[in-house]
Formats: sequence, structure tokens, C-alpha cells
Amino acid sequence: MDTRRLGYFVRVVDIGNITRAADSLHITQSALSQHISALENDFKTRLLERTGRGVEVTASGRSLYRYAQGILRLEKAARIDLRAGSDTPAGLVTVGLASYSMAPGLAAPLLRAVRERYPNIQLQLIQNLTVVMSQAVLLGQVDMALIYDPGYVKGVVFEHVLEEEFHLITGVRTPPVTSRRDTITLKEASRLDFIMPSELHTVRRVTEAAFRSVGLHCSVVAEVEPDKVLRDAVVNGLGVTVLPLTAARANFASDEVRVYRFADAQLSTAMSLCTPEVQPLSHAAALVADLLRTLLLDPPVSGRKSA
Repeated sequence: MDTRRLGYFVRVVDIGNITRAADSLHITQSALSQHISALENDFKTRLLERTGRGVEVTASGRSLYRYAQGILRLEKAARIDLRAGSDTPAGLVTVGLASYSMAPGLAAPLLRAVRERYPNIQLQLIQNLTVVMSQAVLLGQVDMALIYDPGYVKGVVFEHVLEEEFHLITGVRTPPVTSRRDTITLKEASRLDFIMPSELHTVRRVTEAAFRSVGLHCSVVAEVEPDKVLRDAVVNGLGVTVLPLTAARANFASDEVRVYRFADAQLSTAMSLCTPEVQPLSHAAALVADLLRTLLLDPPVSGRKSA
């Protein structure tokens, strides 16, 4: 199979329009259409449906898109590795970082450590994907991921690294939600409006499960994925949220929010390093994983004031 065609297909899906994709690839629209048709003939299935506004991806197309990303990443890694020669560790290493966790706070320190020790390793850090991170590891889209441990997932291994405890976070513009300074009960919290990530996110699932376990409801008024959007919403008093203390300290200054520990429940989950079960890590990826483990033993201090 011509991997160039896979790259063309990924570009079309990302842009959602064949004409604009052709322009970005510096080829004609007819040539790009022929490459897509050739892929559809290879796989004997329709990958894209043409619409008046562009293209829509079929179910088969979505599956191919996920696999194509892994194949193209491996091809890029091989080219980097072979260009560098064998005298020094080299290659492309992709690390997934769970949103709404302490993981993004390790991004800059990890990048610094890799640049200092292994300058020929190209590090790619990814926070948001169209599939869950463990699935991305399984599909080869990322080499490893620092994520909340979802439990058993066939084909991947979870190496427990630490436990994250969740806290209620409110903006200082929001009136104090309890008479106590730094603790809150689930019943008191159930009266508040929450801004949370989607239902698939571990923070959301753990929070709602804690409320359900005592017969209470967590009122989610908005779902927000980008960390910055959630930060701005909480600071401006549009709702409250639940975050690990490490993430709260990384995203908020101490004079922007109030942080409450749950007095009658422990909302927590494990953070784990997720790697493939069968496919061994490349030499470069194994070195990056070791650096990540070292950073986890001595986490960097956030640049913000402690929340």
C-alpha cells in the first residue's frame, strides 16, 4: 500500500473538504480524488461521502483514519531513526497526557529533559485525541500515555505511578459554598452547578459515581474539554468543577479560586503509565519512558501560585 495515499486521506478527513485539502497538499483536486478512489478500491468499501459542504467520513473511513494515523506515525519515526544513524538514540516518540490531571504539568520538564539528554529524539506530546488514550496506545497512535487508570483494557499495560485525589474548585467570585473554610459535604455540593469534561472522562465518572452512591445528583450545566475554557468559566463564576489538587494548582492562582476537600467521601483514582502489552517500546521510547518515571518521582513545582 502507498502510505502517501494514507496521508492524503488523513488530510482530507482533518480538513473535511477535498478542494481545500488538495490546495494544502499542492496537488489538483482530481488527482486527490483519484487517490481516495484508489484507497476505496483497495479496501473495497466507501470511506468518504461527498456532501454539498464537503465530505463526511463513513464508519469504515473512521476506522481507517485511526489506523492510518498509527501507520504514518511509525513511518515518520523510522525515517527520523534511520537518518540519525546508530551512534545516538533517535526517533519519534509520542506521549499522550490525560487532560484535567497532573500529566500536562510534566510536558515542559519532559521536553527539557529529552532535549538535554537525547537531542536526536523528536518528542510529540498530545493531550486531546479522537479516541481514548488507551485505545490510541493500542492502535499505535501514541507510544505511551500518562492517564487515569481505567481498569483492564486488553492489549495494553497500566503501570501505577500515583494516586490523584479530587477537590471541589470554585471561583472567588462565587460566594463561599459552605461555612467551613476548606471542606464540603456531597450534599452541600449537590446544590451547585458543575462545569465538567464529557461523560467519558474519568474525572466526570468518578465524581458522578460518588454522588450516586449516596443518592444525590451532580448537576452538570456545561461540558467543557479544553482546560483553559474550564479555567476561565470557573474564575468568572459560571460554575464549579472538580479537579485533582495538582491540576488545580497548575491552572489557577491561589487568589482566583477556593479549594474544598470532600469531608464525607474520597474522590480519587490512580494515574498510570499506559504502554502496549505485546509490541515492545522502541529504544527511544523506552528512554523517554524512563525519564517520565524519574519526573514522576520528583514532580516539578508549578509556575503558578499554589491554589
